[in-house]
Amino acid sequence: MITSSPGSPEALRVLAIACTQDDQAHDMGLALLQDAVQAAIKHNQMPGAQVVSRLAAQGVAIYVAQQDLALRGISLDDLALGTTVVDDRQLVDLMLADGTRTLGCF
Repeated sequence: MITSSPGSPEALRVLAIACTQDDQAHDMGLALLQDAVQAAIKHNQMPGAQVVSRLAAQGVAIYVAQQDLALRGISLDDLALGTTVVDDRQLVDLMLADGTRTLGCF
């Protein structure tokens, strides 16, 4: 789970961890909440957004909080390919699914 802006040190740190996990063939997904939803905007040039786009292209599940998109005026047409918009209930279901571990919020 990432909550920080795509250019923040915290977001870049967790994305580096995600890349390491992906390189090690771990099955994972990223949930973008709060300011992190900006990383899902297509053509965003922030370093964190570019990493999110690359992970999505490699098949990593990228979940984007619907409510946070709406609060920031981001439409579904603005989102990059490979992202899935989820509501709060779906997000909770993802976090509580069997075999799922949430590493933390940054």
